[in-house]
Amino acid sequence: MSSFTHPEDVLRFLTDTATAGRSGALVAITETVGGGLRAPGALMAVDEAGRFAGYMSNGCVDADVILNAREAIRDGKPRNLTYGAGSPFLDIRLPCGGRLSMIVVPMPDTQVISTACAQLESRTGLGLKIAETGISLATHMPDKTAWDGDLLTMRVVPKLHLRIAGRGEELLALGRLAAAADFAVTVQSPDDITLSRAKEAGLAHQRLTTPHSLPALQDDEWTAFILMFHDQDWEVPLVRQTLNGPAFWLGAVGSRRTHQVRCEALREAGVSTDGIRRLNGPIGLIPRTRDASMLAVSTLAEIAGSYKDLNT
Repeated sequence: MSSFTHPEDVLRFLTDTATAGRSGALVAITETVGGGLRAPGALMAVDEAGRFAGYMSNGCVDADVILNAREAIRDGKPRNLTYGAGSPFLDIRLPCGGRLSMIVVPMPDTQVISTACAQLESRTGLGLKIAETGISLATHMPDKTAWDGDLLTMRVVPKLHLRIAGRGEELLALGRLAAAADFAVTVQSPDDITLSRAKEAGLAHQRLTTPHSLPALQDDEWTAFILMFHDQDWEVPLVRQTLNGPAFWLGAVGSRRTHQVRCEALREAGVSTDGIRRLNGPIGLIPRTRDASMLAVSTLAEIAGSYKDLNT
């Protein structure tokens, strides 16, 4: 089940709403001052019946946003909403302080929404322009979400994708946690039990047959590659292949000593010093974890922090 925290899911909700013959509205945060939870560009969608996807403030103002969005759908007029400091809604307070502003665009262009969904689902980033007059696609993906005159031009990137190669419980724990966080996951393993359990967990999976005949690389710049082997016969060719692609993050499980040995094997295999430096290890924010679940949390937090830098 989608958590609707990613723009792809919010836009898909609007597409499904239109397909079902219902009217909807797109809501986007335009300014956050102080301790607001979500950043400018965060999206929410509301249909005429009050069903919604996404959120603006984790519940502090969302009910009122839904009310205003439904009114905008009824009268066809956009809304500019402000909560907190300087807001006309004196009875709605932000516990975190500060100010949260947003725009409500009723009946956004369905073709634009559909095209944006298709691009994100094909793992292509995009720029989305939002204004009172409606929404449109930018000619290119901006470096960051920012105002451009009267337009809020959003940088929208695909969901974080984890490609995890290895075997055993550590791999499965990370895959399940990432999937629960609504990230894309691909498991690669030569191990029948690991592949079977990945399938049971609903994770996309690929069989590794031999180190010399790896599956074709399908990484993009929003892919993180994680090695969960303790086998250099697999590690070296997998790292060499990944370094030839666009993955933004590479890491491998193991101790500092294990990582040193791994890096020396890569050096002997002809991998450049710069390439070896790209390989993070030991992985995880919490040092020396000895539990699969804790390692999964620790590793996913490190990767998510790097991914966040691509989306701001």
